[in-house]
Amino acid sequence: MDWDSIKKWDYIVSAVATDYHRKFSMVEREDIKQSLYQWFAEHPNKLKDWEAIGEKDAKNLIYRSLRNQALDYCQRWKAKSLGYDLSDLHYYDSEIVEALLPPVLRGEYGVTHKLNLGFTGKPSAPAEGGNLTIMMLEIDAGYWKLNKEDRNIISLRFAENLDFGEMANILELGTDSAARMRLKRSISRLINKIGGYKPYRDVDTVASEEDSYPPVE
Repeated sequence: MDWDSIKKWDYIVSAVATDYHRKFSMVEREDIKQSLYQWFAEHPNKLKDWEAIGEKDAKNLIYRSLRNQALDYCQRWKAKSLGYDLSDLHYYDSEIVEALLPPVLRGEYGVTHKLNLGFTGKPSAPAEGGNLTIMMLEIDAGYWKLNKEDRNIISLRFAENLDFGEMANILELGTDSAARMRLKRSISRLINKIGGYKPYRDVDTVASEEDSYPPVE
């Protein structure tokens, strides 16, 4: 591996690794960095071609490719660490998490056949509509990784079934909207604990000026 050619792009490696460690907190930042260095080792000709068209375009294209590399690595690591196939990976939105939290917090894993999350057909794998038991177990694991304050507000809402006015009084937040916002932030942190919101893949090909990706500062 030509470290001299990689060193000038190390700031992008660090930025992407930090970003994806935040999205996939179960994956170590240094492990993500190593996977990004691997991209450079596997694409020396592509790197030279991109650098030849100019530093600005090269920076954007490298950033996109490293994001895709990090996404693939983190997805594989998540599947391996949680014990199911990559095709079973599921990314949650807040509506699904909020629908599953009441039975999760009550430990009612046997009620999955009664839950209707708007899926069509018989659930199979999470990526195809949801193995609800796996989804509930993953949400439960993420819940216990949260700090005490986040667990408390989620419990007030989904275990004790309090409305936002009651929650605001207990937490001394003053208004219903303040309690709603606190809960929203706690749900967001929970989703990040279980892999984050559904990611997207960047287009890592030479694009027109109108389609160029915002440069890395």
